[in-house]
Amino acid sequence: MQIKQIVSATDWRTVLWGAHGVTHLVLHSAAEVTDLVAEMDGTIRQSPWPTGSVKLPPRQRAPWPYRLVAGVFRHTAKLLQRLVIEAEITQSHGVTLPVLSALNGVLGDKLEHWQSPLAFGMTLRNQNSEQLAWSELATSSKAKVVLFAHGLCWSEREWQTPAQSDFLAVMQNKGWQPAWLRYNSGRAIWRNGEDLANWLEEALTEYPVKELVLVGHSQGGLLIRSAFEYAREHNHRWLYVVTRAAYLATPHHGAPLERAGNWANALLSYSPYTRPLMRLGNIRSAAIKDLRFGLLTQAHSVLVSDDAHHDCRDCPIKLPDHIHHFMLAGSINADAAQNWIGDGLVPVSSGLGLHARPEMNLHASSLARVELERMDHMKMLADVRVWDAVADWWLAPK
Repeated sequence: MQIKQIVSATDWRTVLWGAHGVTHLVLHSAAEVTDLVAEMDGTIRQSPWPTGSVKLPPRQRAPWPYRLVAGVFRHTAKLLQRLVIEAEITQSHGVTLPVLSALNGVLGDKLEHWQSPLAFGMTLRNQNSEQLAWSELATSSKAKVVLFAHGLCWSEREWQTPAQSDFLAVMQNKGWQPAWLRYNSGRAIWRNGEDLANWLEEALTEYPVKELVLVGHSQGGLLIRSAFEYAREHNHRWLYVVTRAAYLATPHHGAPLERAGNWANALLSYSPYTRPLMRLGNIRSAAIKDLRFGLLTQAHSVLVSDDAHHDCRDCPIKLPDHIHHFMLAGSINADAAQNWIGDGLVPVSSGLGLHARPEMNLHASSLARVELERMDHMKMLADVRVWDAVADWWLAPK
């Protein structure tokens, strides 16, 4: 009887969608592994010195069956794409949403390139992960909306904490309507920034609101700033509806762990025998690479190459001056506040928009900075102190 109940309660469409997506991902991954093995084989066949170079491209020197096998994997994956299966993933699907969120953060740009069904699109969600239309928030031109943008490898799910619920209860009593953004956090930050800016321009043109506030956690703060810059360059009207923007543990000047990862991957380039293994390091998504220095625009992404270990920019992207800005950073202990560890992922200085080079500091006419002790990057959204600080800033007289 229990088996029958399980079978009847199972969402088989979602199961089929998941099997379809995983199979598609496995096929493309198998092709990538085959290419890696082909490069290593092609290198060994030329027997270069350990720190020398190869005369021919390794894949060109490798036997043709490698290319055949990789081609079969990719062709099969393309055939599988013709089978269109859709599913709506929410928090009710248990671990599925966090696993997909992490996968999108790590491989999001590749999932998009492969046209994987596992790649997230940019959508608006409520607290239960159900999809929202902007018109449901902008019920009149006097509506006030707050939009929350998650960080790398996360989704709207991680915002749902008792601490935020208490904060929202206060804000909703004051007429604010909340919504949460879900997006592919592995795409280049500037790509998501452009999409967010264009979407807000279209949404607010059709359904205007009185006031819009944006709150970003970690990479979500960079997404917001990227959207601001794109909107400024293209004279978007929605930018002037935004009155406040909060950045919670946002790596405005980058994250040291990505810089360390970039150095580690670069070491593999010194020997032709290890150079093919750089493919493994380059699995990390475009967004992760952008986090090296907090890159927000296409121009900066082009300017700073993959092998750059130092930020070569002369000045940061400016904050819109008509908006009230709030930056919150923390540290896991007193020592971490003084070094690169910070809250475990983001140094305090980076989270506060401060830099060793004064010309790189972030400024605005209205900019509040708050630093909290004993704060963990991954747990901060459940920290009452965070939301108390946001509320104090938000409700303070302008």
